[in-house]
Amino acid sequence: MVNPVGVRMGNTQGLFALTGGNDLIHILSLGRKAIIRKIMCYNNTGANVTLQFGTLTAVPAFVALLPLFVAIDTFDNQWLEADIPYFEFELNTSAGAAGRVGDIYCLASAANPTLVLEVEETGA
Repeated sequence: MVNPVGVRMGNTQGLFALTGGNDLIHILSLGRKAIIRKIMCYNNTGANVTLQFGTLTAVPAFVALLPLFVAIDTFDNQWLEADIPYFEFELNTSAGAAGRVGDIYCLASAANPTLVLEVEETGA
């Protein structure tokens, strides 16, 4: 698949302190798609932390859309475009559990790592 060319930007929530729950990291504009191009995470929690990126269903429930990333304790962890599987986050208006909000969420295994993304948005 050829990667579309879009507008690169920081995530809409800015530098975010993760809570260990479903944290909203990037809100999609109507009719747009987003691709995560860079992940930066500082972890000083005392242990390694797993980061799972996905979205919510219409139910709502978390849906993992990328593999786990492990943020090593006391390091500035960074994953570049070549390290991140290509996936387009977009609104899916199907009913129930099949429907997805499209916004980018992060589910972390512990609270307090700080996270910022670089995303590329395409579409109308």
